[in-house]
Amino acid sequence: MLYVLRDDNNQVCAVSDKLLSNEWKRADMEDEGLKLFLQNNPEISTEVMASYDADFIRVLEDVIDLLIDKQVIQFTEFPDAVQTKLLNRRRYRDNLLSPDITQLLEDGDNIF
Repeated sequence: MLYVLRDDNNQVCAVSDKLLSNEWKRADMEDEGLKLFLQNNPEISTEVMASYDADFIRVLEDVIDLLIDKQVIQFTEFPDAVQTKLLNRRRYRDNLLSPDITQLLEDGDNIF
């Protein structure tokens, strides 16, 4: 979801993925003012697309997990490279959501 800030002429002058104040209004990708702003600011457009891509990747991961859980496909049917990527992303996501609390010593701490 994107939010836009419009100037006095109702032209989009800034874009954010968060609601920053009451002046910011929700906009979808079909908004002509937003399209024009992104066309004129390719670096921002690239960031917006990267954010959408990351969200879409998460959706694909969830769909793959659902298909595996429902036994529509088997994990081992994926090529080895795909299996490795899926496992790495799952581990990374799990580590972000629940940091390892079993590590009792800090790095560099000594027992004795």
